[in-house]
Amino acid sequence: MADPTFRKLWLIGVLMGAMRWLELLAVGVWVYDLTDSPVLVALMTLLRMLPMALFGSVTGVIADRLDRKLLLIFSLALMCGTAGALALSAWAGTLALWQVALGAFLSGLGWSTDLPVRRTILAESVGQGRLGPAMSMDSASNNATRMVGPIAGGGLYAAIGMAGTYGVAALFYGVAVLLACLVAYRAAEKEPRPFTLLGDLREGFAWLRKSQALMGHLGITVIVNLFAFPYASMAPVVGRETFEIDPVRIGLLLTVEGAGAFAGAMLIAFVATPDRYRRIYLWGSVLFVACILGFSLVTSYGLALAILAVGGFGIAGFASMQSAIMFSEAPPEIRSRLMGILSVCIGSGPLGVLHVGWLASHLGGSAALTVIALEGLVAIAVLVWRVPELRR
Repeated sequence: MADPTFRKLWLIGVLMGAMRWLELLAVGVWVYDLTDSPVLVALMTLLRMLPMALFGSVTGVIADRLDRKLLLIFSLALMCGTAGALALSAWAGTLALWQVALGAFLSGLGWSTDLPVRRTILAESVGQGRLGPAMSMDSASNNATRMVGPIAGGGLYAAIGMAGTYGVAALFYGVAVLLACLVAYRAAEKEPRPFTLLGDLREGFAWLRKSQALMGHLGITVIVNLFAFPYASMAPVVGRETFEIDPVRIGLLLTVEGAGAFAGAMLIAFVATPDRYRRIYLWGSVLFVACILGFSLVTSYGLALAILAVGGFGIAGFASMQSAIMFSEAPPEIRSRLMGILSVCIGSGPLGVLHVGWLASHLGGSAALTVIALEGLVAIAVLVWRVPELRR
């Protein structure tokens, strides 16, 4: 935290994360109030995550060639402008579903640069010796935003509607733009060679195929994003159907998960040595999916809060280690490309959101979460059996 470059990049991550969860909760409640459709609630989350799947690997290639600082400034400015435009539309009373959907996609496009751009700059600024603690600290702050963002989103939506929610988001994204302009960053000199998008992509995938361990690592990322994280898009649905609670207490469901994840990530920052990276990652993933299963089965709001808090510890193990593992094992010249591929795997989440939304429309929110959690646990067991490197 004494490193000024790390501190600015860390704070940008805090602002991005808080606004991401604030918007996600407010948009979900607004869409469900407007349409009474779990599928459309899931669709908003899908649109926010879709750019990672579509453009993550391309962003990684571009980040290996262009100035990462300029890319960071551009992506933050895109999110600031999008939130500002939606705030004005809401204040004017003309906010429509298609505008919110487009805004979710554009914000997701900006968010898709986080791994290949912001986190890569952050990792390069601290060096290999401090990589584990730095990534854990960044993950801890990101998870802390899960405490503030959802409950703030629920509170803002209840108090001043979507106009206030988007207005606050635009303000905070604007502060992040200013911080990015102040980041002192100079990329390492690279050997000049022709830019070939497809060729650079093939080079990254060819290197990745040589490592069964990293292929398994990416497999876990896909499973968790398909069968665990989509539960957040169902929080407004489960909150209304199962617990019959207001938007603020719906936000509290995601807030306690963030509190557990923050505490877990701070603990990991002190114990994460390279020989423990994979174990923390694997068992954190299993714990998270298992807690989603438990959450889906309970009817007590208090017990649901406790289960999600424990699940946050699992999220901490998963989120803090996925970037550290990829960055620590990737050659410097293709790091952004591999981080971009990791973004694509994270971007598989929209398929999970569609899946859980479709299940919820037929079975209800809680039953849909039961199904996806069981699918996730079975998928992890099969992958660990097929890729023994994950157990070592």
